Amino acid sequence: MWKQSEDTSKDGNLNDGDGWLVNDEQELVCEFSADDSSTQAPWVTIRTFRWRKPDYPIPQARRRLLRDSAIVEWKAMQAAGWRRCSPPVR
Repeated sequence: MWKQSEDTSKDGNLNDGDGWLVNDEQELVCEFSADDSSTQAPWVTIRTFRWRKPDYPIPQARRRLLRDSAIVEWKAMQAAGWRRCSPPVR
């Protein structure tokens, strides 16, 4: 069966290791940021915040994943309904 290949030029990809995702239903926002503390492997830090406009984001969780695992997580979150967004204004 024929499957359309993914468009890598989409704005929803985690190309540089940095980006934000938001889930309006759960009132959560996630920050993916490249972690330069390790020279041996490319790590990405994922920070999750509880966020209700107009309040400030409240930190909930933080974890580090290898870049390949972070890309898988990014795509899984988008498939579950998360969407890319700009960083929340603080």
